[in-house]
Amino acid sequence: MKRIYIAGPMTGLSELNFPAFHAAAVALRAQGHHVENPAEINPDPKAQWIDCMRADIARLVTCDAVYLLPGWERSRGAKVEHGLAVGLGMQVMHAPPSGGRLRKTCIEIDMRVGGKMTIDGWRMHCGAVLHRTPGYGGRRRQFWDDHWTVSDPVTGAAMARGTSMVMAVMCYRHIVQMQGSEWGVFLERNRQSYLRKSKEAGQ
Repeated sequence: MKRIYIAGPMTGLSELNFPAFHAAAVALRAQGHHVENPAEINPDPKAQWIDCMRADIARLVTCDAVYLLPGWERSRGAKVEHGLAVGLGMQVMHAPPSGGRLRKTCIEIDMRVGGKMTIDGWRMHCGAVLHRTPGYGGRRRQFWDDHWTVSDPVTGAAMARGTSMVMAVMCYRHIVQMQGSEWGVFLERNRQSYLRKSKEAGQ
């Protein structure tokens, strides 16, 4: 069972889009999950936006995952909630656009030092590399998306993963933005530690 927070557009939509929030909550609870539903947290349609956000975020940070309703990217509040969820390393889940299968977006941050590996792909912030996840495909393919990873080319550590290229890039960029200049310092320290241990092991 997961604790899941529902995020999506409300302002300007009929009935504040509450029916979509309630339908998602019913479906997720039927799967055995604990659900935090903003339409239940703030049922008063006349409530102020900032007051709703304060109450919603307090519930969001207690969850393991955020469930994004269609149109969330056009909602100021949902974009704030998505950014916070990504920054906290929560799983991001997308509601199917037309009643299809649930699409999961795997967001993982794993900075454990692993074996050195050669990574072919696009270079990103702080020397990280975006590439297709090795061995992903066939039965392990998640619905219609490919699986992508942002890795450290020195240590081989996976720093962000996503069930699409765009999501993997977004996840990593959120990490960089949240950490600021400390992210580069952290990576360099981790790389130096890896190289030192590798040298000592080779002696």
